[in-house]
Amino acid sequence: METLVDVFKALSDETRLRILNLLYERELCVCDVMETLQITQAKASRHLIYLKNAGLVKDRKQAQWAYYSMRNDNKPKFLDSLVYDSLRTIELYQKDMNNLHIWLHQKKDTCCD
Repeated sequence: METLVDVFKALSDETRLRILNLLYERELCVCDVMETLQITQAKASRHLIYLKNAGLVKDRKQAQWAYYSMRNDNKPKFLDSLVYDSLRTIELYQKDMNNLHIWLHQKKDTCCD
């Protein structure tokens, strides 16, 4: 993880908080983030890279797809509380989780799978 200031900067954007909430659920492809949050590929990638540069998430490449997941090796403890005790009590973030589950159930043989 970079500096704590970088972490707080990364958390200062609602889209990045929404992505972080989703990544707490599981590893996701960029297309999963796009579909769930209804944002463009460019916007999803830009925010994911910002989170990666702050040391909060990691990525892996498989063919032409990029997958992102939480970095658990050096994650600040307050992130668990932020996600579980705060974000997931807010309607928008609950809706995102519901949309993610719907998308993952429907996406068979599309985009990265």
